[in-house]
Amino acid sequence: MELQQIIEEIKSRMSGPTSVSLTQLGVSYKVNYGVSIPELSTIAEIYKGNHKLALELFDQDIRECKILASMIDDPEQVTGEQIDNWAQSFTNIEIVEQVCSNLLWKTDCALSRSIEWCLGNDELLQKAGLIIVGRSASKEVKDAVFEPYIELIDNYDDQQIAQNKISIEFALRQIGKRNTELKAKVLELAQQFANSNDEHKAWIGGQLLYEFDEE
Repeated sequence: MELQQIIEEIKSRMSGPTSVSLTQLGVSYKVNYGVSIPELSTIAEIYKGNHKLALELFDQDIRECKILASMIDDPEQVTGEQIDNWAQSFTNIEIVEQVCSNLLWKTDCALSRSIEWCLGNDELLQKAGLIIVGRSASKEVKDAVFEPYIELIDNYDDQQIAQNKISIEFALRQIGKRNTELKAKVLELAQQFANSNDEHKAWIGGQLLYEFDEE
């Protein structure tokens, strides 16, 4: 009953122009009603923590249902198997950003997946891993967990850098904010990137140097 009510609520807020705009940006779904993220957040409020409903929502081939699932699920009930299953259905940048930022980074199983994804060759999973580690940098986790990501990013090839430059900049910035030691390592890489002839590395390096200088 709740699932059907939510779908009806989504349909009542549908926006054709937004749906078309997302498609033009390469954000593709089987069904996309074009409901805005703020509107989905409003719908999600009364269902927060409903793990069973979240699983049902994510199983729907509907953009809004999948995003709502990430907004209402209880991180403490999310399993590694669920993370793996949801990750297999990542088809575009928006769903990666929403699921990882709203939910996955808050779970106990996400960091172990993130390093694996960052080391892999799947562009969307790399992005997911970088978002998760960036978000997780605010958690009470041993600093040693984050050091490998700096070296890992340093070893990315030009294509990986280009595909994930915003997520890379975010991850490095958040890691650098943890303490002075990690900040020094991030700034060392940032300086190296800033001096690169590659425009994407130079952008990342420049952004990091500027932001840390501002702080």
